[in-house]
Amino acid sequence: MPSESPPQRAFSDAGAAAAMTALTATGPYLPWGAGSMRVAGLVAVCNDVALAGRRRVVELGSGTSTVLLARLLRQRWPAGGYRQVAVEHDAGWAGWVTDQLEREGLSEGTTVVLAPLVPHARAAQGLSWYDDDILRPGLDEALGGDLIDLLIVDGPPADTAEKVLSRYPALPVLSARLAPGATIVLDDVERPGEQEVLRRWEQESEVRFDRMAHSAGVAVGRTSQPLRAAPVHG
Repeated sequence: MPSESPPQRAFSDAGAAAAMTALTATGPYLPWGAGSMRVAGLVAVCNDVALAGRRRVVELGSGTSTVLLARLLRQRWPAGGYRQVAVEHDAGWAGWVTDQLEREGLSEGTTVVLAPLVPHARAAQGLSWYDDDILRPGLDEALGGDLIDLLIVDGPPADTAEKVLSRYPALPVLSARLAPGATIVLDDVERPGEQEVLRRWEQESEVRFDRMAHSAGVAVGRTSQPLRAAPVHG
């Protein structure tokens, strides 16, 4: 496993789509929409899995990326060699992802945790986050007590003026579950809300993020040691 990531170069979504054919061609068509992670952003995530040997993956928000990552993890690790968790608040979408994983024989290593959005102590005033009473035991069971080595933050929805900080709780809530050297990916970083989330995360932890807003729509950071819990915001 390389000790450092190789230098990063910007690449287009078209070039990224070509790179993704190794995964998209191994199963049935998957739907893409405005809420999906950009292909270049997904390639950045897949590169981290491949180059850093990630096999304890948690994704906040589920969808096409969940299935493609499951295909990649199955390619790279034997049965039982990886654990992937997708946390989803929408029951209908969680059901679609679960059904797709089962159709492709990927459900053994990948779990979808349905956790509704509820008021949360770590959320900005008036906002909700995933229900801790469901999320905590869901992660415990799915990960078997292992720490997360790749955290992808693509939920909850943060696409309206009222919800721009909806994704902030991810790092303070899950910090104790992150392994040293874990990668943290935040999607949609071209938006002001996610930029403010990054500012707060960097202010409250030692993690610094490489912002690839124009090239891939994501920011990528890596922990150097276990994170301390951040203060609760009012």
